[in-house]
Amino acid sequence: MEDNDITVNNGSETNSSIILHVCRTGKKEQYYTLYCESLVVRKYMYNHHCYYMKNLAHTKEKAMAKAQVEKANFIASNFWHTVEIQYHDSPRMVYEKMTAFGTEFKTSRKGTTMWAYASPEFWENWKTSKQEIKDAGFWVKKFDDGWRVFVRRDAEFDHR
Repeated sequence: MEDNDITVNNGSETNSSIILHVCRTGKKEQYYTLYCESLVVRKYMYNHHCYYMKNLAHTKEKAMAKAQVEKANFIASNFWHTVEIQYHDSPRMVYEKMTAFGTEFKTSRKGTTMWAYASPEFWENWKTSKQEIKDAGFWVKKFDDGWRVFVRRDAEFDHR
């Protein structure tokens, strides 16, 4: 991996960050591909995911130039506090996870909600900010194995 190209946007609306990964892919590593890894920070939770965006080019120079254009678009949105480009000789893993109230949430089978077992940290927040937490999209339900916390999952995280 080469040096990072990081920009801090002090005019951003959040403390969220994004990394654009330019990677070698293909059976013969003939492509340069763009993956997007982001950390979206909200009051009661944060989402962290990495996903494939698109193939960029067959040469590193063209791929990095196209990645710079994508970076400029993310900066212009004023959502992202830090925007970074990293180069890798191998592809990035695609994943998504979310942590809130000290526990990791799992995506439901339908993909429209995420859930986790209620943590002591959650209950402390629930006692003092129940309505605010509900307004943020969280709810609780009791099962045989204990209480679970659910949250609606954003259908899209494209903040460009």
